[in-house]
Amino acid sequence: MANSAELKARRRRWWRELFIALGVILFLRTFIVEAFLIPTSSMERTLLAWDLVFVSKLHYGPRLPMVPLAIPFIHNRIPFTGIPSYLDWIVLPYTRLKGFKPIQRGDIIVFNYPADDIMPNSPELGPVYIPSLKENYVKRCVGVPGDTVEIRAGNLYVNGKPSYHPRYVQERYKVVTKGAPLTHRVLKQYGFRPPGSSNLNWIALDERTYLLDMPRFLAEEFRQKFAEFLDTFHRAVDTAGNFLPQVYPQDTTFRWNLDYWGPFYLPKKGDRISLNHYNLTLYRRLIEAYEGHTIYVSKGQIYIDGKPQSEYTFTQNYYFAMGDNRYNSLDGRFWGPVPEDHIVGKPIFVLLSIENWTPRWERFLRAVQ
Repeated sequence: MANSAELKARRRRWWRELFIALGVILFLRTFIVEAFLIPTSSMERTLLAWDLVFVSKLHYGPRLPMVPLAIPFIHNRIPFTGIPSYLDWIVLPYTRLKGFKPIQRGDIIVFNYPADDIMPNSPELGPVYIPSLKENYVKRCVGVPGDTVEIRAGNLYVNGKPSYHPRYVQERYKVVTKGAPLTHRVLKQYGFRPPGSSNLNWIALDERTYLLDMPRFLAEEFRQKFAEFLDTFHRAVDTAGNFLPQVYPQDTTFRWNLDYWGPFYLPKKGDRISLNHYNLTLYRRLIEAYEGHTIYVSKGQIYIDGKPQSEYTFTQNYYFAMGDNRYNSLDGRFWGPVPEDHIVGKPIFVLLSIENWTPRWERFLRAVQ
């Protein structure tokens, strides 16, 4: 009998210790730090696909859970299925605790993909409307509330001045050789991936013409080393200003593309704008999708929630994010600014990194800059 009672007591302790451990992990994941796996090459050379990064929730302030009826440790869907891991019967309002610092230009940030409600990241799951349950993305913040961002000839400007340019930002270069083709044996020393890679960062247009994505310092090194073999070498920029219909705000009034985008003013909480055709085209998405209002226009009059309005006051801050891999990044140029309630946290270091099941040891425990 004594042995049986002791066995039951051990089982109770085991279950109690397990629940306590899971509770501590859930608390840390919600309020302190969380691990994220980088799935794409949009931050290539700064963060690589299949880097596992630790993301601090404390830097910008932990965001309190918005959906309490959810399976712990599972983001938005049960793995390998299209079944949601949550019930949206209860949705709490956005609340954020105070953080260590505000988001600054140049910070790498993790946030929820703003357009997950209209361009679902997981088609099997479908549109996701609750900010905290949208897919997690990582990009670099290049504009903060109150800034005006603009891209001219492929170069980023903030408030009319050239923006800070991180060392590993990749730009696209067009290379034409004098006859000899460029092989991967030549290119791999500059970090170019082998043919067939899912994250290919170079394109052969023909036997002499190539598009290479690389940082400025590597481009200069490449140009100098192979000068005698190159016919032309220059930035590949859409100088014709061709309209790209996929870019925000997807309207021919603004003939924007990846190389010519903006100017766009990032609203801050409390900003008031006049409602006219120009502003409505730029900010309608923000007012409707992120601030929860309905808009319709009748006989030239703009109605918000059924009431005629000539001005609108924003209720939250907005940020602009771009990938360091500028020509292979689904970022703010396509879906506009990131609302404050979509911000998750700040990546602080790479825990581990793999490629094709091979460890990239040089990236283990590396700080994110």
